[in-house]
Amino acid sequence: MPFLRITHPAGAFTADQKEKLAASLAYGVMAQELDPVTENSIDATPVVFDEIALHNCFPGGRPLTRHPDKVFWIVEALVAAAFFDQAHRDALQAAVARSFVEVLGDDGSEVMRGDLRISPAYLLRLYTVIVEIPEGSWGAGGRTIEVDQIGQILGAGAGAERLAEAQENAAKLKAARVS
Repeated sequence: MPFLRITHPAGAFTADQKEKLAASLAYGVMAQELDPVTENSIDATPVVFDEIALHNCFPGGRPLTRHPDKVFWIVEALVAAAFFDQAHRDALQAAVARSFVEVLGDDGSEVMRGDLRISPAYLLRLYTVIVEIPEGSWGAGGRTIEVDQIGQILGAGAGAERLAEAQENAAKLKAARVS
């Protein structure tokens, strides 16, 4: 049941781009929790766009109003920790980048930073932060829910193997908790 928040300067997206990006992000991020993705899981994935006034944006500490080519995006994906290992985190990062390229296009540009190639170059200004919510700290319906209940809500029955993996991760996470 991820929650996605995209923070960006005002005017960075058209209404149509927001609609397409929201749908693509919801599916791409949810695909890292469930296999297969269900209609219930997509419906349970809120996507929120936070527009920040241009005069409040300072990429690199410089006013965006003076550097309109430095538009940036911050994508926060709040996820249930039990569904994620490093492979799923990496896949989530790739899914977010793919969604942006799907919606904003590929202008053929690239930037090199050492041996790291980023293409299109604007992806260098896409920051994705995965916030993993510990088992026992996620809530829905006015109560705490854990991986088993999340699986029920999302309709994870068809992806029994993926759900079993999340349940195993949840047990490890619970065992490691101090309280």
